[in-house]
Amino acid sequence: MNYKYNIALLIALLLLNCYNKMKILNNQKYNLVWEENFDHALNLSFWNIEIKEPGWVNNELQAYTSDKKNLFIKDSKLHINAIKEKDNYYTSGRLTTQQKINWQYGYFEIKAKFDSKKGTWPAIWLLSETIHEDGWPKCGEIDIMEHVNNEKQIHGSLHSDEYNHMKGNNLGNSYSIGNKIEDFNIYGLEWTKDKISWYVNDVLFYSINKKDYFKENWPYDNKYFMILNLAIGGNWPGNPSENFQSSLFIIDWIKVYQ
Repeated sequence: MNYKYNIALLIALLLLNCYNKMKILNNQKYNLVWEENFDHALNLSFWNIEIKEPGWVNNELQAYTSDKKNLFIKDSKLHINAIKEKDNYYTSGRLTTQQKINWQYGYFEIKAKFDSKKGTWPAIWLLSETIHEDGWPKCGEIDIMEHVNNEKQIHGSLHSDEYNHMKGNNLGNSYSIGNKIEDFNIYGLEWTKDKISWYVNDVLFYSINKKDYFKENWPYDNKYFMILNLAIGGNWPGNPSENFQSSLFIIDWIKVYQ
């Protein structure tokens, strides 16, 4: 009797493991190809720690550093900590997988949380590996999740040569999370050769079909790398409040299915 029970339990565990490595979305079966659980020290075979001066892009206030006060792993979660230093100097963290690991199409899931404070701008996004050849925005950009200030909503959008925020016509939409805005939520993106769709906690809130907007110059057929960052200030959120001290962007895990 125990033998039969053990066999049944083993089969159940194997099926559960297979299920956890799959994602079925819109009748499409995806298999898990990469995951990051931040169990140990930051894996530098996957991640680049970027170091940038204030004002590097978008008139943002923060310097991106490699300091452990700005980037650290605690309780198997990545913490990006933006800090107000003396004399209105701000530091924060930014990671990319550029030229280390990249993807063309797939379903991306990221479980994350952030503070909702004036002047903050956490983001999870994808950028084409062709950026050095094509430049931005021609290379293409896919924003999985962005949040600014103390809004109750997040944003998902695309940038391209034809549609971008410099022209004021970038393609995107917002989704209200309400009072759960500071909780852990799962931000999802389905990316195919013909369509890109955005999800929050498995709820679809926006889709862009290639045929509806792009007769040509669709830049989303290349390899893209991932970026995680927490900006302070800049053109979109504006300056933080005078009493701002710090803000946390915490990433629990990342899963990529294809």
